[in-house]
Amino acid sequence: MRIILLKKRDLKIFAAALVLLIGLGTLGKLYKSSAAPVSAQAGVPVPILMYHSIYEDTQSKNTFVLSPKALEQDLKYLQDNGFETVLIQDLIAYTENNVPLPEKPVVLTFDDGYLNNKTNVLPLLEKYNMCAVISVVGEFTDTFSKTEDLNPRYSHITWDDIAELEETGRIEIGSHTYNLHHDGARQGAKKKSGESAETYKSMLRRDLLALQQTLSEKSGVLPVTFAYPYGHVSEESLDVIKEVGFKASMSCYEKMNYVTHDASCLYLLGRYNRPSGVSTQDFMVKVLREAQQ
Repeated sequence: MRIILLKKRDLKIFAAALVLLIGLGTLGKLYKSSAAPVSAQAGVPVPILMYHSIYEDTQSKNTFVLSPKALEQDLKYLQDNGFETVLIQDLIAYTENNVPLPEKPVVLTFDDGYLNNKTNVLPLLEKYNMCAVISVVGEFTDTFSKTEDLNPRYSHITWDDIAELEETGRIEIGSHTYNLHHDGARQGAKKKSGESAETYKSMLRRDLLALQQTLSEKSGVLPVTFAYPYGHVSEESLDVIKEVGFKASMSCYEKMNYVTHDASCLYLLGRYNRPSGVSTQDFMVKVLREAQQ
């Protein structure tokens, strides 16, 4: 849980500089000049588990909603089998600076930034001494920062909640776009049919920068990890993600990750969705088999 926190004033300066660099086309050039060569080593196996809403759902039976009891069973299984949670920031530290990872690392991720991630997930992380990545949607956070609605089923964390969560040292905040979490014609952050690459990249850049700047100003946080909404990926997005300053991105491809000292291994990381209606034993055995070989 090696999280580096910057003061809000420093983050505002950094975010402003980030916008300027991208406007000048400088950051992309800097990134290309420092790209690491492709590594031949096999890498460290790192499974990433994907969760969403965590609460007792007795009505809808949504497959993306898991009960706190089921989550606790997952955490206990991981602990009993020798797995240690790490953040995406820890994978970056390993890749860039050779900071050691535990023998059996695993990453827990929670998409969309539900309020129940704070009320139901954080206490369990504290109980089992674990950490996790919560990827937030700016539009949702902005809406619930203006209301007192605390419904555990659909409410999302506020800008203040985000600052509090990151300050615990157990939570890394990731970006899940500002206003692209819609599965319509756009399909999340995906390029639309017939849309030019230039138009697409401009749209995506504006959206991602909007969330980066708002998070730095209102929460004192600047994410280095991006999660694709709905897992929809366009190859043209990679250049933009790097330009904006993300050092890692997460897909919904269900695959094991092998982390090396090649920076490119941290883009389009695979994740295993944790559905409801499946026992901890069945899910974990299937997902972690490769990591334990």
